[in-house]
Amino acid sequence: MGFWHTGYMEFHEPTGFESAGPPAPPKPPRFTCAECGLVFSSERARRAHRFDGHATKRPILLFKGRECGRTRLVVTSSSSSADWVTSDVESLTVNGRETSTAEAAGFLASVKVGVQTVAVSNGPLERTFEFDFCLAEEEDLCLVDQALEKLISSRELSLNAIDTFIMRAGRGVTARRYREGLAAYLYGVLAREAVEDPGRVDASGAPPYEQRYNSAVSLLSTFDRPAAEAICGLVALHYNQFGLAVRKTNSHRVSDVAARFRSLLAGGAFVTTSLADRAHGSFDQALSDSVTEDLLDVGAMALNGTQSSVVTQLLPSLGELRPQDQFKVRLIAAEALLAVGDVDGASRHGEALRHSKETGAWYAGFRTRLQEVGR
Repeated sequence: MGFWHTGYMEFHEPTGFESAGPPAPPKPPRFTCAECGLVFSSERARRAHRFDGHATKRPILLFKGRECGRTRLVVTSSSSSADWVTSDVESLTVNGRETSTAEAAGFLASVKVGVQTVAVSNGPLERTFEFDFCLAEEEDLCLVDQALEKLISSRELSLNAIDTFIMRAGRGVTARRYREGLAAYLYGVLAREAVEDPGRVDASGAPPYEQRYNSAVSLLSTFDRPAAEAICGLVALHYNQFGLAVRKTNSHRVSDVAARFRSLLAGGAFVTTSLADRAHGSFDQALSDSVTEDLLDVGAMALNGTQSSVVTQLLPSLGELRPQDQFKVRLIAAEALLAVGDVDGASRHGEALRHSKETGAWYAGFRTRLQEVGR
């Protein structure tokens, strides 16, 4: 026992297994900048340093002078290599294959149909873009137009009729976007004409057919074809976009009615004679839905006191119309009734429009004319 208490440790040679005191504190973490070698105590400090001291510019891809974004871009017109420009790009791949910017530009300018994926990078920054090429050949566009003409000549609009149109138009492979736009509009007309559940709305509160109309315009707005222009003009009139309806359709009936509404709202002079005899394009009357046809008849009626039966026929069902259509009917009704001397009727419809932000200029002149007739 005394052996353990009489200085053994004083004569014991260290073997390396004994503790040499408390453990050394851990070394602080080191975060080294890969570009300049500076060391930082936290990742946050290193990131801040990279942002301030080694700022990396975002790689950019421009198409016809506009920066490409994250949404897929639909390309419907031909381009040249000069239309595809990069900025601050170190490396670039097309559909997963690395290539030079010049080769990529030449390739993209040659593509006619299909989805192409382009990835660019600059240091740690990477971006990916998608392009859906839909460059339609004239021959294929004509095939789609012929299929539409057959649908119109059949005088039937049904799911089977639209499916037959799609099948016939499908032969025009490069005109896919044109075909899809026409089909979307036809489905929209069919939905609007449906008698079952007419009050149904989607999540946004709009009737389901409007989503079809919107999709059709989005697809057709870039095509310089009579059917595409007629549809865009009809949908613009549907939304009371009168200026756009004047520009987008070559139908004199649609454009003249839209121009009358535009003149009325501007508070200027407007055509008071009937517009019903205006020539219309080959697709105008064939493609409009029945509600739009009724509204075109109202919008084209004479406002000089010689005609009021058209608007009076539609007034009893005014409450069944959507607000934008009620707006058009009331505007024409106010002017038509004023022209025949019905001050009370004209005033009633005029007052219903008084507080609309679009009718300020019109109402000021209308009220003056109303007072003159009422004297």
